[in-house]
Amino acid sequence: MNLRHTSFLMSLLIFASATFAANPPKVAASDIAASLLSIKIDGMQDLPISGLKMVKTGVQTVFISSNGRFAFYGGKLMDVWTQQEIKDLPDIDKIANRIDLSRMKLNVDDLGPVAVGQGKESVLVFIDPRCPYCGKVMKDLQALQDKYTFKLVMVPILGTESQNIVVQLACQLSSADAKTKESVRERLLKQDYTRLPIEQPTQCNKEPLQKAIVTAKLFGLQGVPFLIAPDGRTHSGAPEVLADWLANKPNAVSAATAPEPTKVEKKP
Repeated sequence: MNLRHTSFLMSLLIFASATFAANPPKVAASDIAASLLSIKIDGMQDLPISGLKMVKTGVQTVFISSNGRFAFYGGKLMDVWTQQEIKDLPDIDKIANRIDLSRMKLNVDDLGPVAVGQGKESVLVFIDPRCPYCGKVMKDLQALQDKYTFKLVMVPILGTESQNIVVQLACQLSSADAKTKESVRERLLKQDYTRLPIEQPTQCNKEPLQKAIVTAKLFGLQGVPFLIAPDGRTHSGAPEVLADWLANKPNAVSAATAPEPTKVEKKP
């Protein structure tokens, strides 16, 4: 984040704050309470920020969300990932509730994905190989391969067995052999992991897997499947009708019927 462009605005904010602090208005507590109760709220939206950190840089103070995505400085709320300002309530849905991979300059292929389909529009799907709801998504996506290309990124969130499967499959993906890569795709789509080796591979490029895990943490994944549509919309869990959700049809995901995501397994 480059704060130099906002130094002038920050100076104005600090000056205004100092002036207000030096000459605080004297208002009775009862008047304050009454004014708060009489406020007319035109609209309200939850912002996906789990916490804030205060960052000092010289005389400037910046408030940044715990995942590093949102920053408040100079009187502006910015989406750091996409360098866009959030000005109004509709911006929360248009910007804050989406992940624009193109603006982030994130190369999904660096995460070691398994590609399924040959469509023009790309869908990113984080999965655990053992997750049952991931199996539903992988079953549903097979009928949509002409329109979309699904990038399946493995992250081991369901404990030791998942970790072994993910490492074994990730190492096989690093092979130059096309048949080996195809067998990984078939295993994932069928969720068939029989006869996989138990021993850790002696030679393996684990960098894509490491990047995938870091990216999943950056996105704040609490469970899988986690989907990012071509327009940046996100969904945690398996959509009831995948095609409808991808097409952004109204009520495509019903809260009462859509399967919940498989949560990250907590270590004892």
